[in-house]
Amino acid sequence: MKKRWLVLGVSWIVFFVAFLDRVNLSVAMPLISKEFSLSPEQVGYLFSAFFISYTVFQIPGGYLSDKVGPKKVLLVALVWWSIMTMATGVARTFSQFFIVRVLFGIGEGLQPPCAFKLNSNWFPNQERATANAIFTSACSFGPAIAPSIAVAIIGLWGWHALFYIFGALGFVIMPLLYFFVKNSPEEDPDISKEELEYIKSGQTEIVTQTTDSEEVGLMSVLKNRNIVLLALTYFGFMCAFFGLLSWLPSYLVKARGFELVKMGIFSGLPFLALGIAQPFGGWLSDKVFKGKRKIQAMVVNLAAGPVLYGVVVAPTETVAMALLVCTGFLVGMATGVMNAGGSIGGILSPIIIGYLVGMSGYNAAFVFMGGALVFTALVVSLVKLPPRAEA
Repeated sequence: MKKRWLVLGVSWIVFFVAFLDRVNLSVAMPLISKEFSLSPEQVGYLFSAFFISYTVFQIPGGYLSDKVGPKKVLLVALVWWSIMTMATGVARTFSQFFIVRVLFGIGEGLQPPCAFKLNSNWFPNQERATANAIFTSACSFGPAIAPSIAVAIIGLWGWHALFYIFGALGFVIMPLLYFFVKNSPEEDPDISKEELEYIKSGQTEIVTQTTDSEEVGLMSVLKNRNIVLLALTYFGFMCAFFGLLSWLPSYLVKARGFELVKMGIFSGLPFLALGIAQPFGGWLSDKVFKGKRKIQAMVVNLAAGPVLYGVVVAPTETVAMALLVCTGFLVGMATGVMNAGGSIGGILSPIIIGYLVGMSGYNAAFVFMGGALVFTALVVSLVKLPPRAEA
């Protein structure tokens, strides 16, 4: 195996474990909220606590990755969030859960920029998009697999053990990162001369010259209409994605009456569909909607909104789950076109849904998430693509 693909494989495993640790609270929340009498509003704040620090610490994560190397930062981040995952198992009050989740988000926030830095160092330009697509597939398969594993652990040893075991998993995979990953191919004594030359020859730098008269900085960004619209697009999209990721297990247990094991199986299905649809959405974008990617993004988001709302009004469990899977597939097709971002949506969405559930029940929550997808489609329609992109 070529060394660059081995590095990518280890990065994928680390990211997969990171998503296992993100999802475990959602799976355990029906039990935690009952045991500690947490209101829906408090649950929303606990889900959001992670995204606050996760968003903020991606910036120092990128800076530290450049200064001290992505491997060292990633090792520290992995140890940090694994300890915080285990600490979640000993929390006993709302305040303790909130503090631990904020601290947990620090470690996970450092991880993405380090992983993408490794991909940048190890892959030539012509393979980088493929490497990043493989890497980010963990975002789908983590939530797809985690619920089944989590409920099995909870069924055997209780929800506390879930966090101890998932946290310990970080230390199990740490030797892979320590022994098999280097910051760059130049630092790896085992890489072949041919592979090293192949990587370096494909890493040509693109330099953009700017004149003194050009505006730079935050104000120039805010004045760019497309950047603002794309930010709103990501915000709407992530309101739905992270809202579903955080609240789906609680909805299935409390509103649909699912037993824990059944919830663990079915709550992963829409994210499995999402993972399958992502490469299909990318293929569709390249082969069918080439030059018209905006139309694809509009259509799939506009369709996903009503389908998602249909889940909450579906007359039977079978219909509800079928609609959830369809939603996952449509969202996956959207991410095949849109590079998912919008951490602010991740921060606000769980809190908003918590208040909606507390005041009006899950119907209002699904109206919000479905509406967020429709909002995304409408904003996408306002984005002006350059002529070459529409050709």
